[in-house]
Amino acid sequence: MLPKRKTESYFGARMDYYWNERTDPAYNLALEEVMTAQADAPFAMLWRNRPAVIIGRNQNAFREFDSAYAREHGISVVRRMTGGGAVYHDLGNLNYSIFAFETDANRRYIDFAPFAEPVLSALRALGVASEFSGRNDILVGGRKVSGSAKCVHAGRILFHGTLLFDVDFDAMAAVLTPPRAKIEAKGVASVRARVANLNEFLPGMTRETFRKALGRELLRQFGLKEALPIPENWIREAERIADERYRSWDWNFGESPDFAFERTRRFPCGTVTVHLDVHSGMIRRAAFRGDFFGTAPADELSALLVNCPHRADAIRAALSGADIGRYVAGLELDQLTELLAP
Repeated sequence: MLPKRKTESYFGARMDYYWNERTDPAYNLALEEVMTAQADAPFAMLWRNRPAVIIGRNQNAFREFDSAYAREHGISVVRRMTGGGAVYHDLGNLNYSIFAFETDANRRYIDFAPFAEPVLSALRALGVASEFSGRNDILVGGRKVSGSAKCVHAGRILFHGTLLFDVDFDAMAAVLTPPRAKIEAKGVASVRARVANLNEFLPGMTRETFRKALGRELLRQFGLKEALPIPENWIREAERIADERYRSWDWNFGESPDFAFERTRRFPCGTVTVHLDVHSGMIRRAAFRGDFFGTAPADELSALLVNCPHRADAIRAALSGADIGRYVAGLELDQLTELLAP
């Protein structure tokens, strides 16, 4: 259990606890935002997401994941309001949020470790010899079981992180591997690390027993008997913000820093290279190069893409009325869309 003085210096004398059973990533990130803005006391919350890639606030979404794999496997992509790198969530990952008011004791932005202490203490109480390492990781046996991020706004601090319990590492590796395209981009790139699932260190525990055990330890630390219900007004506000922001393409992709996109494919009709300049998620310039043949200049095809969102459905719509074979003999719309889409 945290010493009382340390708990109060970082979080205050009162600490609430919530369990959020919803698994919609857009709603869950919106709920964090609402709670951070409206909570009248520090709190901790546990929650999970169905399969999703969660993009850091300052990242270029287009270079962080394999969009084709995500579409094929029903994996959502949502940008969060905190910095750091892209992470993969599924139901085998238990997320935690810790909120506090800014004080002289916790004012240092880079001071992540004290905010992770309630989770570290809970893991140790369950018999997991965990430690905080580097800027924002929890390690067990030298392997990463949790990453975290933090933001401060108007004197309010949100710290949140992951707990890998039995995450599908094959899906994680596949979806967090960007497609084979050259992307020269501004923004923060993710750093890959050696990871481990906590169930390796907690034999016999299921996801649910782990969640309940961790929750009990947090309740014990905070001197509480049970989780508080999430207020209905927070739920309604979170649904509104999820619709307006976290489910929107403008937020999740349009907020990406500007970048240049280049991809080359060899087709039976020849080699085609595409160059795109993308600003705020919109294609501002396109150019085609290669040893292909056509009866009309490829610049006419490029012009159809100007001011088109850089996503597959929008590209397909922009080109659907064009006779692709006039510009690249033998090439079809599906092939061209796959070449252009992130």
